[in-house]
Parts: sequence; structure tokens; C-alpha cells
Amino acid sequence: MKLHLFNPENDLALGLGCRNYTPPPHAAAIHRAGALLPLWWAGEDDLVIAPEGLAADAGQLKERFGLHGNIFTGQPVKATPAPWGWSADAKRQFTLAGVRPETLPSDEMIGRLRRLSHRRMTIEIIKGLGGDYPVPTEATDPESVVEAERLSPGCFIKSPWSGSGRGVFCARSLDEKALYKRAAGIIHRQGSVMVERGLDKELDFAALFHAEGGRVCFRGWSVFKAESRGMYSGNIVAPQSRLHEIICGYLPAEMLADTISREEEILSRLAGGSYEGWLGIDMMVYRENGEMKLMPCVEMNLRMTMGVAAIKIGEKLSLQTPALLAWRHRADEADLEGSTILLPPSDGFALTLTEIGEQTQ
Repeated sequence: MKLHLFNPENDLALGLGCRNYTPPPHAAAIHRAGALLPLWWAGEDDLVIAPEGLAADAGQLKERFGLHGNIFTGQPVKATPAPWGWSADAKRQFTLAGVRPETLPSDEMIGRLRRLSHRRMTIEIIKGLGGDYPVPTEATDPESVVEAERLSPGCFIKSPWSGSGRGVFCARSLDEKALYKRAAGIIHRQGSVMVERGLDKELDFAALFHAEGGRVCFRGWSVFKAESRGMYSGNIVAPQSRLHEIICGYLPAEMLADTISREEEILSRLAGGSYEGWLGIDMMVYRENGEMKLMPCVEMNLRMTMGVAAIKIGEKLSLQTPALLAWRHRADEADLEGSTILLPPSDGFALTLTEIGEQTQ
């Protein structure tokens, strides 16, 4: 039996690093709107931490889509906590829900998972792969960020901990004074900042892995859409064979298989002894001198991802025609027409699935 918690604000909580975290309004709204999302992968006896007022909505979702699981009532149960992601704040939320302390990770383990979630892990993964890949740098001095942009205009600057493309910006959008100030602010709050050379992106995708028993094993592909500045905007839901076909339209299948095999070994070494659950490696196809190239690790997400959710939802619906899974904000009934609403709209957000046919790009 698992006890699920949808806490998409977790990456932001990791950045602050304290137990009592108050998410910004946007993140808090997504948390509330997505409280029942784990029903899409919950087992028959599983429980979901969500407001009791959503019990009727949960029942309707289960009946309509054949889902399982029930809302956790706070009564003592023997269940394995299964959050979207682990942080001191996630541990606090489980404690407030009445989960017994002995079933939760220690503060020391939370600290290790926080370190593994730092974007500097991208450097270790890329270097472990070998090959001629672009390698990010970690800066603790804002002047070095400004200098990096002078040498290679169009750099992307990233907070060590942030989620869904937030905390990421292109340095080209700022003058040197503003860039210095913004980089200094991130360094003050989180200790450093990541600097990446801008690439001519052709495709965003991810490799999805699962960690269990000390090993990390590949479980599937995710193809997703992101805005030019990196903010996540939706996942393509389709059979795995179709997603693999999309990626292989840019890169050789043998290259992908070799990269995945090596990443399994690297991730097992880095996280296999500390973490159990889903994780994802965001990747990119980019164009350089007319050639399609692979960026094998844009970042590691040591948590559940919308890519995994897309797989689970696609399996539940036996979906064959590609569709876009997306959070729609402030959409009215006309905007949602033709889309399947996967969760009851709340706080101005609706999780929708919209057929896109073969127009996957």
C-alpha cells in the first residue's frame, strides 16, 4: 500500500532547504488543482493525501476512468509514503497528515537527496558519459556569469533548484548590469548558479528511469514541449513505440540505446543507494553546423515527472492517437471544448488531454 502526495512545489522547497516552506501562489494553486492526480497511477489499496472535500470528485474520476485509490482520512495505516518529490517540506506534509515518523526518511537522507537534486549533478552525468558534449559550469561569482555571456552570447542561467523551467532565463534578455544583479540574487539565495551555452534546440525529450533495490533502470521515453525560455508547457501522450519513433527521426537508435545503458550505470552509482522511485533525465536534440546532435543531460529530476504521468494516463486510456497533456490556466468552456478533462478544474487550472494526431512537433 502506498500513500501518495502531489507536491509539485517540491523543487522550490529544495531550493529554500527548510522544513516550513510556503509556496508562491501559482505553485500552491497547482498543488490544490492536482491533488487527485495520483489516482491515475494509484493501486487498488493505495491512498492519496487530498482534502476530504474532494471525495465526491475522486469517486467520479474513479467511475469515469476506471481509476483506483481513496483519499487518506488521517487514520493510522501501514503505507509507504510516495510523494511527487522528497524534501524537508514533503516530510513535514506527511507528518501533518498523521504519517508515523518511522516510515519517513531521516533528515540526513533528505539532505542527501537535496544534494543529488542540485543542477550541478548534470556536470557529473555528462562527464561520466564521456564524448564531446556541451558541459555546463557552476558559478559562485556573478561577474563570471557576465563574462560567460560576453564570450558566448545567449547563455542560459539556471537556479540550482527550480522546477518546470522556472528559475531559468536567457542572459541575452538582460543588459550586463541586470544580469549581474539577477545572478547575484540567485547565488545569495542558493549558493551558486548554473551557466549553459545556448543551443539551437530541435526537440525536447526525456529518458525515464526507476530506482529500486540499489539499481536504476530505464522505463520509457517522454517527449514534451517547452517555451523558448524553457518553461514546461505539455507532454505528448502516445505509445512508447511512437515516442521512440519521434526521437529516432532526429538521432540514431543505436546512439540512444548506448546513452541509456551508460546513464543507467551512472545513475545507479550516484543515486541507487539513496533513492527509490521515479526519476527523469531531460535531454535535447540540437542543430549545430547543419547536424543533429544529442545533449544527453539537460537536467536530472529526482522525482516523479509529468512524463511518467503521461505514460500512466496513456496506459489507463489505452491511447493510440497522440495527444497533448497540459495544464490549462484560466481557460473557459470554449477553450476546453474538444479536450478530455482529467481532473476537476480548480483554482483556475484544468489538466487536459487534447488529440493532436501526428502533428507532434
